[in-house]
Amino acid sequence: MKAVVCIALVCSQCVVAQHTTSKYLLDKDTKVPLRSATIHNANDYTITNDDGHFVFYSTNDSVTIKMLGYETLKTTFKALSRTKDTLYLTPKPFQLDEVTLSNKNILQEAYNHASTNYPMEPFAEDFFLRCVLKRNGELVKIEDFSGRIKRDKLLGAKKNFTFQLLNMRKFGIEKKGMRADDFDIPSLNDVFQWWSNILFLNQENYHFSRPKTIDEQHQKIEYTPKSEDDYQKSIGYFIINTDDYAIKERLYKTNPKTIHKIPYTKKPFIKYRTIDYYCKDKLEKDAKKDKYFIANAIVNAKVEGYVGEERIVYDVSFELIVTHPFSDLSTFKANVNGKKELFKLEVPYNKEFWETQNQLLLTNEMRDFINKPHNPKEYRVISNF
Repeated sequence: MKAVVCIALVCSQCVVAQHTTSKYLLDKDTKVPLRSATIHNANDYTITNDDGHFVFYSTNDSVTIKMLGYETLKTTFKALSRTKDTLYLTPKPFQLDEVTLSNKNILQEAYNHASTNYPMEPFAEDFFLRCVLKRNGELVKIEDFSGRIKRDKLLGAKKNFTFQLLNMRKFGIEKKGMRADDFDIPSLNDVFQWWSNILFLNQENYHFSRPKTIDEQHQKIEYTPKSEDDYQKSIGYFIINTDDYAIKERLYKTNPKTIHKIPYTKKPFIKYRTIDYYCKDKLEKDAKKDKYFIANAIVNAKVEGYVGEERIVYDVSFELIVTHPFSDLSTFKANVNGKKELFKLEVPYNKEFWETQNQLLLTNEMRDFINKPHNPKEYRVISNF
């Protein structure tokens, strides 16, 4: 009897409490929802969605909420349980201080430290990926993935990827009958190439601003193409950690001054062109590997098409969340064709998984779209749940 009691006591001590919190995060001054803010501790990681909403689970009681340009909020699950549903981050004063390094030096140092700051050998990471397609402002396709990617390196013009998809949910509608303006969603290979190619630029083709102070550890350098007529050159910025010269955030997007120069691709019955492109990614450093990885990334593109005289605008977006940047490479097992269009991939729906995960929360707009009755005479519903 005593042995049974002892075992019960030991087992009770092994049970670790799981903490949970669900909040909305806003800018304290503007009250605007903060998208892609980071919520983490030593064990777990998540981000806010478009509504500024997040759900965070962890066995660790500490919680850190941060976003570049804002004061970091360090708290606990216990403290959050006593707060309202909405939290606020305070913007840091944006200073334009003089810096001791020239813009050429700090940028060149980031280039010089690339081989030590980023993994250049094969590794695997666990990720979540969301794809959303809108037609003339209305949702037509949603697709969420959880899976793993094996890379031969993080950066470079040419890289090899293989994928292991674990879970997927998708919901979309298509007009019945023949359509001349069907929009093909890119493949997994295409999406991950976007987030791995353009970390550095050819300095001969761009003008770079003087560094601007973000905070005591980060400097921001903006860039524009030297040739204002080159619609293929983007505008954007780098945010560089001045301690180790790692790029912590980068953005490149379509130059609004050259949109009118972007040509149309013409096919039978339709012509189209990409009139806006926006790519931003944030990098974090893994303490165990002492290397930076792309922790969160977003791509938005706006495609303008004409079917006869009818103008159609597609908005497509992709969001990446990396939850374990250097996972066990020996257990990786590729199971899908990374070159296949995303929406044509087939992975069974796991209801329990999607109802309990906390990375890709459905927005109110998405829930309304899924629950809306779609006219079966006009639309075909494509879904795996």
